[in-house]
Amino acid sequence: MTLPQITIYFLGIIIVIVIAMMVHSYLDKKKIKQKLLHLVDPLKGKVVQDSALHYPHFHCRLNGRAFDLFFDVVKVGRHHILYSVYSLGAALPHPLLLIKKDEFRPIADKDHFSKSNGSLLDKINAPFQGYSREPVWAEKVYTTGEVKNLISSLDEFSSLQLGPDALIAGKPYEGLADADSEKTLQAILSLEKLAQEMEACPT
Repeated sequence: MTLPQITIYFLGIIIVIVIAMMVHSYLDKKKIKQKLLHLVDPLKGKVVQDSALHYPHFHCRLNGRAFDLFFDVVKVGRHHILYSVYSLGAALPHPLLLIKKDEFRPIADKDHFSKSNGSLLDKINAPFQGYSREPVWAEKVYTTGEVKNLISSLDEFSSLQLGPDALIAGKPYEGLADADSEKTLQAILSLEKLAQEMEACPT
């Protein structure tokens, strides 16, 4: 084969790979949308998708709280990871950050992280590590009522940002099983109960 023929051959392979990736991405988004549509009736919500190139987005009002489920690509080093993100409105006096142990790379700038998120909390244990700038409040909330059990029931998520104006749960999207409608509905209801329990805790 001549050099031009080899070049055309490899370009052809690359084009086929790109097309295959686009088709796979399109089909994956379509299947996710079908799963999310199963939430429309029980939660009286809606599914929005700007185009076939975008991931679908679910929105509803859950007993007066705004809820959104969307997908976001996060760059981690040289890798791009697709996250599914759950966001439920809440009203808490302070934020509490929970990070799944061994899920993330070691924190490079610990001083900056501590300034933004607070110190590591001793009373919050597996599967999460807790951080708050108001440790007394955070540990009190965590050990009050059903908060600890509800947080444990959300251990499929790699991070939970609890407050001040929303509960945000995120996890890497690893396949269509992560978009299962029954599993998703259970996580949403657990988030709602968690919001109620945390808001009811005396400050």
